[in-house]
Amino acid sequence: MTQTENILDRIASQGIVLGDGGYLLELERRGWVDSGSGREKVGTGKGSGQFTPEVAIENPEALRELHREFLNAGSQVLQALTFFGTREKLNRAGYGEQTEAINAAAVRIAREVAGSKALVAGSVSRTQLFERQGRSTADHVRDLLTEQIRLLADAKVDFLILETFFHLEEMLIAIECAQGSGLPIVATMTFRPKLTECSDGYSPADCARAMVDKGASAVGANCEQEPERMLTIIREMREAVSVPIAAQPAAFRTTDAMPCFTRLPQFPDELETIQLTRSPFEKFAQQAKSEGIQFLGGCCGCNAAYIRAYARGLTVA
Repeated sequence: MTQTENILDRIASQGIVLGDGGYLLELERRGWVDSGSGREKVGTGKGSGQFTPEVAIENPEALRELHREFLNAGSQVLQALTFFGTREKLNRAGYGEQTEAINAAAVRIAREVAGSKALVAGSVSRTQLFERQGRSTADHVRDLLTEQIRLLADAKVDFLILETFFHLEEMLIAIECAQGSGLPIVATMTFRPKLTECSDGYSPADCARAMVDKGASAVGANCEQEPERMLTIIREMREAVSVPIAAQPAAFRTTDAMPCFTRLPQFPDELETIQLTRSPFEKFAQQAKSEGIQFLGGCCGCNAAYIRAYARGLTVA
């Protein structure tokens, strides 16, 4: 990999780029991250922060080791652990004053492990303010995302992954903020509680077109659904746009009645009971080319074993 090569170059040259898996849930399982379930009703976005990334400064070796595992399993992209890294979210967890340090450390650790073997992506997530307070927070959201994206650009990430946005309106704000960085933008929506529309009522096709029109370099879906269930979303997006498509499914079984793992009663402290096996990920990788997926990664529940399953599937494909 040359230093001037970016994610779009990689996709163009090899067809499918293999990303990494989920960090916060895996580190929670290893004892380094707090799920927040003891302090609040998890999933409401209220109260103190859940699954926040202060591990980057408090236990950097734990994060470094997880990066190593993903790289060893075949990941060609490592995401800096900056998910839920905005100042407001970190402030709710008691780490607001360390916002700069957490974002900088997360990128530095990912870069140290990636070396010349993988690209480093800055992860930017929803703020939770649209869920907690509504659309009136749009200006505040813009300020928060602008600040975090500036921190990631200053830390020299190779590109941005905007992920786990439930509201298209908030995603479009994030893309607008990201454009100022000059970095390639991979934008993935998350569909909860329905597969057919995001939280503010837009279909996967509507989301894909809007994200591309706003300036996203690649679009897709991440989290909440397992690979097979996510396919309906991916297929609709693929039909709607011509840019590369990204898919980062979760590794938990969902149901027809509730196709979102964070809305199931097992979230967050009994997820082992709905853990998906690796074989659907290997199959998903085999399907990736025919489904038009060009950035393939994992989200919550995906450790290095799932990325290795992806890598096996891609060799078959």
